[in-house]
Amino acid sequence: MILPDIPRLYTALAEILGAVLYAQAAPSRTAKPVYWGITAGWGALLAAFLYLTGDVPLLWWIPCMVAAIVWIYLYLLATRELNLLEAGYCCARAFIVAEFAASVEWQFHCGIWPQRGAGEPLSLLLLAVVYAVVYGFLFCFESRRKIAARLVITPTAMLMAVVMAVTVFAVSNLSFVSGDEVTIVVFYIRTLVDFAGVLILSVQHEQLREAALHSELAAMDNVLHRQYEQYKQSKENIRLINRRYHELKMQIAAIRAERDKVKQDAALAEMESDIHRYEAENKTGNPVLDTLLTAKSMYCQQHGINLTCVADGTLLDFLSTGEICTIVGTALDNATESVLTEQDPEKRLIRVAVYAQNGFVMLRFENYCAQPVELGPDGLPRQSSHGGYDLKSVRAAAETRGGTVTLHWENEWFTLRVLLPQKNEL
Repeated sequence: MILPDIPRLYTALAEILGAVLYAQAAPSRTAKPVYWGITAGWGALLAAFLYLTGDVPLLWWIPCMVAAIVWIYLYLLATRELNLLEAGYCCARAFIVAEFAASVEWQFHCGIWPQRGAGEPLSLLLLAVVYAVVYGFLFCFESRRKIAARLVITPTAMLMAVVMAVTVFAVSNLSFVSGDEVTIVVFYIRTLVDFAGVLILSVQHEQLREAALHSELAAMDNVLHRQYEQYKQSKENIRLINRRYHELKMQIAAIRAERDKVKQDAALAEMESDIHRYEAENKTGNPVLDTLLTAKSMYCQQHGINLTCVADGTLLDFLSTGEICTIVGTALDNATESVLTEQDPEKRLIRVAVYAQNGFVMLRFENYCAQPVELGPDGLPRQSSHGGYDLKSVRAAAETRGGTVTLHWENEWFTLRVLLPQKNEL
């Protein structure tokens, strides 16, 4: 039995759904109402174009399909934060998925009622069910496999996806182009080829995803290593400084024994008071926290940053050295990097607090930040001054202990809160 080909409006709907599905992998360039308005207008134009070109001669059929693909590509590039390579990669995946969804739906249609028209109620119901199953499954699959790190689409990866899409499309439509009679066997072949294309592109995507995960883990490991090395270096530096201050105290005592002038005594008393004040600084009860805060305080003094800290370090005794270095060191690194961009030295302010709260330990890091900080879908800032893999390592360390990390910008202050269950609550 000779069977009709897939209605062009069915193909248009499949391509629209495919483009929208894979567009979700990147942030939108506009607000949601604007995005959906653009999508509706773009989809209507695509459907009208495919419908009006449905009966063109074979010579013009391929150029029309190329035009439709370019229209999908431009839509992804214009509405989502994608570069040229990423848009091409997503376009290839969306097109092949659309070909598969339209093929499998029309195969069911021709297998159940080959003589029934495409616009009849039962046919439309079948269309809705098949598309809902295919795209619903793909949406759930893509959502569950989504990672925080952005995939790196190289020219090779994009070229492989495009070549595979072109190859699958050519092979699956070879029987239609050759002019042979269209039978149910032809639909079987096209569906199988399209399904193979979807699987191959999914395998490629999984490989890219694994590479992104490895890259993210390596970056986080580098953060942990850097913070720990900074801690060890700071500990040695502070030990040397303490020894030097002890020598200064001995010198002061010797000078006082030799001279008895009132002004000299006053100056020496002031020096001794400064030494005592230094010894009292950053004595939180946790040696690791003391080392980190002292090192960061010295850095802040050298760069004109006002760092104030109120911390009960004994609350962090249940954390390992690496965890304290990751959470406290990374949070302070991001804060200092941010305030150093402030031109006014009076606005280079950082506040740190560590305290108990309802059976939890709260670590709060605040810094002045005049520019609003936009948070991404993962809850982390998109700006490098407060985001990146560094804060991902803070979140990972907190979640290991059953804690949470929240970030907030308001009234020109950026706040990072780390909430951890106390040891006896774990």
